[in-house]
Amino acid sequence: MAKRANGKKLTPRKIPNMAGKAISVNGVIDPAKLGATIMHEHIFIDFWHDKKPAFNAPATEACHWDEKLTLENLHLARDRKPIKDNFLLTDIDLAIREVADFRHLGGDTVVDVTSIGLGRDPIALLKVSNATGLNVVMGSNWYKKSFHPPFMDKLTAEEIAEQNIKDLVEGVDDTGIRPGIIGEVGLDGNPITPNEEKLIRSAAWASRATGAAISLHSGGFNWEKPKVARMFAEEGADLQRVIFGHCNSYAAEIDLLLELLNMGCYVQFDTLGRVVAPVARKPDPPGYNPKGPDVANDVLVSECIPRLIDEGFEDKILLSQDVCTKIQLKAYGGTGYSFVLEKFLPYLRSVGVSEKHIHKMMVENPKRVLTFVEPG
Repeated sequence: MAKRANGKKLTPRKIPNMAGKAISVNGVIDPAKLGATIMHEHIFIDFWHDKKPAFNAPATEACHWDEKLTLENLHLARDRKPIKDNFLLTDIDLAIREVADFRHLGGDTVVDVTSIGLGRDPIALLKVSNATGLNVVMGSNWYKKSFHPPFMDKLTAEEIAEQNIKDLVEGVDDTGIRPGIIGEVGLDGNPITPNEEKLIRSAAWASRATGAAISLHSGGFNWEKPKVARMFAEEGADLQRVIFGHCNSYAAEIDLLLELLNMGCYVQFDTLGRVVAPVARKPDPPGYNPKGPDVANDVLVSECIPRLIDEGFEDKILLSQDVCTKIQLKAYGGTGYSFVLEKFLPYLRSVGVSEKHIHKMMVENPKRVLTFVEPG
């Protein structure tokens, strides 16, 4: 029976003990079969709702919103000009072709953390898994505040937690297809809002009740992150089960990352492989602003990872690409779902990262965090 940190019962729902197991869209899976895993992706997503042209957008920019993404306007999408089609990943056949590259290069598992309100599609994910032979692990939670529905203010943390628990125990809607992780939890911060506080509390309670891990969108702005970690701990979450995503933009902030790692959290470099032309070698603007300029900071990440390994945290590093737009697909000139295997890991090897540590980041660490633990 699920309980809050203070012991109050959340729901009479019987919760099975999933300790020692993982869950894919095809059901319970032996964690030993997860293999090489990318931890933060979107195979299907409806991602346009906060990206429409502004009320006062120039006519020459706004006119592209309803265009199909083509070779002729690809440069506009890469320059962050609003084209709705860029933010829709809905084609099953295209998805199968794109993730198949990851499979062909030795990949085994894709974690799709598409949240409620972003077009989460259990049936389509199952079709991709069956067509490619990949394990697909689905997420469960709400995305960031710009995607919250009008009724979000009225939802209680208890109601959100019960929805997460229901998904994890019974499946999404009436599909019977169950998530294998709580996330991505949409925390932007700057400052943390009351609705974001509800997401923190509810994710903590659901994690404690089911034994599932928690995967965060940025997890707060800059040094809000340790505060967020403490909030999770106060609500009963095991910080060894909490992943701070989008850490690429903090690759130069070693002290901040070490603070999170010393608290027990995972750090996830999950925006690898962005195709951009930066004017300087620098990290993204602090806070990871998807509306702002992309910066190709993979080299900074490749410098950060050995430092974290030297500090003894090789067991707490996760990798991924966060494919969520068409321009990231290979069909549209992007680096796709295979960039980590195809390009980034060879570069890490070239700068001296050992096979043992690469195996940990790609296989052992994902296996550990995706394996359910005893409910609390």
